Amino acid sequence: MSLPFPDSYLANALRDELQFEKMTIRHRPIGDLILTSGKLVACDPLVNPETEPFNVELPRGKFPVVLSIATRGTDQRVAYATVRFRPDLPVKWEMLTSGEQDLGALKPGHIYGYPVDAGVGCFVDREAAQVVEKHLRGDDLAYETILAEMEKNSVNTWDWCDMPFGPGNLVAFSSGWGDGLYASYAGRNAAGEIALIVRDFGVAPEVDAAGNEKGKPPELPAAAAASIQNPPTELPRRSLWKRLFGG
Repeated sequence: MSLPFPDSYLANALRDELQFEKMTIRHRPIGDLILTSGKLVACDPLVNPETEPFNVELPRGKFPVVLSIATRGTDQRVAYATVRFRPDLPVKWEMLTSGEQDLGALKPGHIYGYPVDAGVGCFVDREAAQVVEKHLRGDDLAYETILAEMEKNSVNTWDWCDMPFGPGNLVAFSSGWGDGLYASYAGRNAAGEIALIVRDFGVAPEVDAAGNEKGKPPELPAAAAASIQNPPTELPRRSLWKRLFGG
């Protein structure tokens, strides 16, 4: 299945001090993710900590998480969130799935992703995610505790936290422009191993095959897919940058 954009769009997540006409994207390391089971969960931890992990096996250990912060004037947003497992550059990208999601059944231009309702995304190992879920179900103040930790690292219009949970940790961060449906992608090296995983928040401008910003492309088909689940996990991808600024 082809991606809904050129490979260079995701490769831009690896570039620091990236300049566009109306935006600059800079890297911000925020800590190391602890993977104890090799099963990675990406979700809105305040709403859906029970989300199933991706259908890939990952190495166990500690791995750096880097946010790509997009600045436009005084506004800052998380454009990409990346967790890196190997230093290799990716030669192939693939959209990640969880549960029974099937890329072969996905309509062109659509994505599988996780819904965000609290404006927060995260990377967390499945074992730690189970502890987060129990914490949220058993403590009425757990929601506020996580938000308070994020606010300790608040920067303009985004924030983040790195909190211990069980054998691992929760690395959480603001999700682009806020609520929405966001996909994750694995970059594989020449040996076919997953070198990194990138979360795309639809903030960065559209690019051509060389990674250069391009003019406004044709709109994707309107509205959503016929087989949208509840909560939705498949939608047409459209950059929120285009939606808000038309560039």
